[in-house]
This record gives sequence, structure tokens and C-alpha cells, in this order.
Amino acid sequence: MKLQKKGLLLLLNLIVAAGAREPLSPTCMLYEYEERLLERVLRNEIGLENTLKDIMKTHAKVIDALQHLEDGKVLIKSTLKAIEEKQATMESTLREFIENVMQHVNSKVNTTLSTLENKHEAMVVKSRSLVANVIVDLTENVTATIQRVENVQEALKAQSIIPTIYFRSRITNSVTPSSGQDVIFTTVDVNEGQGYNPSTGRFNASVSGMYLFSVQYCCQNSQYSYLQILHTGNIVQASSFYGSSYPCVTMQAPVRLAIGDQVWVRVYSTSYLYTDTARYTSFSGTLIHV
Repeated sequence: MKLQKKGLLLLLNLIVAAGAREPLSPTCMLYEYEERLLERVLRNEIGLENTLKDIMKTHAKVIDALQHLEDGKVLIKSTLKAIEEKQATMESTLREFIENVMQHVNSKVNTTLSTLENKHEAMVVKSRSLVANVIVDLTENVTATIQRVENVQEALKAQSIIPTIYFRSRITNSVTPSSGQDVIFTTVDVNEGQGYNPSTGRFNASVSGMYLFSVQYCCQNSQYSYLQILHTGNIVQASSFYGSSYPCVTMQAPVRLAIGDQVWVRVYSTSYLYTDTARYTSFSGTLIHV
């Protein structure tokens, strides 16, 4: 290509030199035309050469770009392969982790189930023991309750048979006892149980229980009477009255007595007690509950 260019340039030089020495002729004009044509061809050749150079540069760039693309493709393939290997490693690690977790969970579950079974058996044994103890306690409690009920029934039976203890006594003549003197009711109308002593005027309890005592006294006309009911020396009831036309009044006292306790009547100041066939000065008592 370069030799051809040099040949064309040499030929042009020769033509130019010949034209300078000789006058223009048709032949010269032909040469001038060919020279111009050759110049144009040369210019086109030069343009083509430049274009070819540009094409070669572009081709080189394309080749370089393709090489870069190929290198990128290789890099991408390498990266994808590394990612696949990493993914496979992660999947393997995840499977191992899940298997380990499942094994651990299964072990814990089995251990827990075994523990619960053992505890359940222990609780069943303990529950049976508790039930047995409760049954024994209930049996003992029922037996004790039945015994208490029987005792209560026996006591009620005993209490339902209340002995008859009742007395009523009176004086038959008017008397004037001094302060602190016991009143002795000598006439006994009723003395069931033989608790009242007409010689001392005192009632002696032979059965413990609740008693009700009553004293009716009548006062002499225009006189005072002062009476007390005493239980083993203690005052349980007291009364006083001023008489007008021989009036009569009554006082009562409930007293709980033990066996051997005594109850009697005493005046705590000089008293004028009256009695006749229409008016009784009397002392009475009865057992109302044991």
C-alpha cells in the first residue's frame, strides 16, 4: 500500500516537471486532467486511510470493550459460583442448625415428659395416700361424732327425766322477827323430794339445776316488813313494804344450785309478818331445769 502511494507521487512529480518545460497542448491538458484526477484519487485514498485508521481505532476499542465484557462475564460467573457455594454452605449450616435444634427440643421434650410422668406417678401415690388419710380421718371424725351424738342423746334422755322437787311452807301465826333473824315457815303443805327442813326454814338441794323460789308476805296494819332471799349466805332478792289494811306482796328469785346448796328467808330489819286463814305468809320453791 505504501509502495503504491510512493509510485503515484513520483509519477505526479514527473508530470509536473514536464509541464513546466513545455507549452500547453491537448496532450498537456489531458495530463492536467489526469493529474487532477490522480490528486482527487489520492485525496480520497488519504481520506479512506484516515477513515480506515478511525475504523481500526474503533475496532480496537470494540475489541477492548468486548474483552472487558468477557472479563466482566467471567467475573460474574465467578461471583455467581461463589454465591452458589456460599448459599450451599449456608443451606448446609442451616440444616445442621435445624437438626441440632430439633434434637435438642426432642431431648428436652422427652426429658420433660419423663419428669412429668414421674411427678404424675408421685402425685398419684401422694393423692392416694392423702385420700387414704382423709378417709381414716373422716372415719375417726364420724365415729367421734356418732359417739358425741350418743352422749348428747343420753344426756338429753337423762335431762328429760327431771325429778320432782317442790315445796311450799307457811307460818300459821303472825310473828315479829328481829333484824338478821331467819324466818322459819313451820307448816309444810308440800315437800316432794324432801328438800325443805321445817325446823330450820332452809331448803337443801339434792339435785343440781335451776330453781325458782317465791316468798309471799303480808304486813301487819300500819307496820313495815323487810325480807331477803339468801343463797348460801348471799342475797339474791330483797323486798320491803309498808302495811295498810294487812296487804300481801310477792317476790321471786331464780337460782342455780349445786348439790348441797341452801336457800332460806331472812329479815334485814325488824318486820311485822301477818297471817290468817285468808292471807298466807309463805315460802315455796321448785326445780325447773337440771
